[in-house]
Amino acid sequence: MTIEQELKKHHIRTARLCEEIAKGLNMPYNDLISLLLAAQLHDIGKLKVPDRILLKPGKLTEKEMEIMKKHTVWGYEKIIEMKMDDIVADAVLHHHERYDGKGYPDGLKENDIPYFARIITIADAYDVMINERVYKKALSVEETLKELKNNAGTQFDPILVSLFIDKINK
Repeated sequence: MTIEQELKKHHIRTARLCEEIAKGLNMPYNDLISLLLAAQLHDIGKLKVPDRILLKPGKLTEKEMEIMKKHTVWGYEKIIEMKMDDIVADAVLHHHERYDGKGYPDGLKENDIPYFARIITIADAYDVMINERVYKKALSVEETLKELKNNAGTQFDPILVSLFIDKINK
């Protein structure tokens, strides 16, 4: 499977997870459409990251990690270039921010992080954890939910994590 095919599958799964969160929030239809579009495009900037970094089986070097982190900005630029909604662009740009302010690219924290980005962050992390990658083994659903819960309030929005866990456990 090519990296593009894996990214496409990941984007589809992430969007489905975002849809579940949105349902729990009774999100208006127009917002749901924007969220799903952002979820489908959240890693589009990775198309500019060299395959040697994306497919590296071991830990990335500091320099490789700096290149990887640029995918959010590259994705944002692509969304703007395509003249899409700023809400979509901002979600793509900020989906690696952390609730505690230790994320990237801007170190935003708590409610300064765009709402859609906070949702995508949870769905993205869940999908990455439960699916095997070249650089890591998959976790079980139980292990993944525990990891999300343990990082609520630091990496993830605690209210959204709680809602997500409730949806997954139904």
